[in-house]
Amino acid sequence: MTRQIRDRLIYGGDEYHLSEEILEDYFKQNPNIKPKSEILCTALWRGYIATFEIKENQMFVQKLEMLEDTGLNLKITRELFPINNKFDWYTGLIRIDDYRGEWDDENEDAIFEYLEIYKGDLVQKRTMNFEELEIFKEYQFEYFKTTEEYKKAYSLWKNNNPKMDVTEIDYYIYKGLLNRYSKEIFDNETVYNNGHK
Repeated sequence: MTRQIRDRLIYGGDEYHLSEEILEDYFKQNPNIKPKSEILCTALWRGYIATFEIKENQMFVQKLEMLEDTGLNLKITRELFPINNKFDWYTGLIRIDDYRGEWDDENEDAIFEYLEIYKGDLVQKRTMNFEELEIFKEYQFEYFKTTEEYKKAYSLWKNNNPKMDVTEIDYYIYKGLLNRYSKEIFDNETVYNNGHK
């Protein structure tokens, strides 16, 4: 499978290539507004390259490039994100550390840096070592198991893998939790208890 051209994030003057295509969930929930590209490219099946920027603690869709002319790209960006291009739909974690490799690897000697975004606002930057990351993920997973999203993810895994038991399914959900399933951040010191929820 051809490696896809990655989206970009500009934060603190640095540019990061994202392992996750965070606009795709938005377009899945709003399929009628996803721009259509007339040009196909095996390295860009989604049809666009998104550039995000975090400035003044807010996340914006700075640019949405398609394999067409520049004027069309600017027009599409303004139409899809009319309120100053702010991406207030997005809630989740974006990993930006130098240790992540191409597939967000979790090496035991790494330092993990995540930007925590809530409805397009930067809540905080989380920095963790491997042990802290594992504890954080365990909290997230225990909370996630109480949600409807977990039930949907579990059903999808079970339907596609009927011979898997709950432990195996939970293992795979847990492995992809931070960047695939959980859009709501929870831990014992969560800032959301102080007015975000």
